Amino acid sequence: MPFPRKVKVVVFPPFIWPVLALLALPLLVLGALVSPPTGPVSLYYGSPLKGTAVALDPGHGGIDSGTHFESTLLEKEIVLEIGLELRRLLEQAGARVMITREIDEELSYHFPDGGMARHRRDIRGRARLINASQAQLLISLHINSIYDGSVRGPIAFYVPEKPESKTLAMAIHENINPLFSADAKAGQLVHQQPQESSAYYILNETDMPGILLEIGFITNPDDRLLLAKKSFRKKIARAIFLGIVDYIYGDLEPEKPALESR
Repeated sequence: MPFPRKVKVVVFPPFIWPVLALLALPLLVLGALVSPPTGPVSLYYGSPLKGTAVALDPGHGGIDSGTHFESTLLEKEIVLEIGLELRRLLEQAGARVMITREIDEELSYHFPDGGMARHRRDIRGRARLINASQAQLLISLHINSIYDGSVRGPIAFYVPEKPESKTLAMAIHENINPLFSADAKAGQLVHQQPQESSAYYILNETDMPGILLEIGFITNPDDRLLLAKKSFRKKIARAIFLGIVDYIYGDLEPEKPALESR
């Protein structure tokens, strides 16, 4: 049976989707008849993520601002805003979501150990919360920085010991890359591929497939301009959401060669 063209995710509240589905049925049938077969349908409505449990970890918080640009753009604030919007989208789609923080706070109090530095207790407290959630996947949100201001774009890190984490990282990149590559300039290195790394405690010490997503580089003027916009942060949350849906439904194309270039 030929497949119609791929359609991006559409999410409706459960109480209205039956009516909307009936109204849209003639259009879907017509589209199937006139559209060339290019791949499977990715049209979801109602509660596409019902039964899925997701752990979200907006990095830093409290006295730990993370990376920053002057005093106006703080990593801890950017990732919290994106995390809360992502939680809203996931819950709207039926997922159960655990988020490690909802306010500007660090989480060392979840791992009370007077002999350990606060930063180490904070990361261990996060891992404890995430494992207790029994989530099926983890998204840890961060903002990157580097001495080279020409480097930009997202990087999803995963540990090689968890093969499903690479699949999740690829799904996120497929959806988030276009937000950064559309306005790439000559001479910029725009990251567009996930990277394996065993350096992150949060990925090594949690039980489920997961990624640590460095959303962009605050040290790059173009990324910084985008990250400062609330509208762009909503786009980031939606792109991550779409990536999670693709991961859950296995809606991934074959891995492509790296597109990073100077």
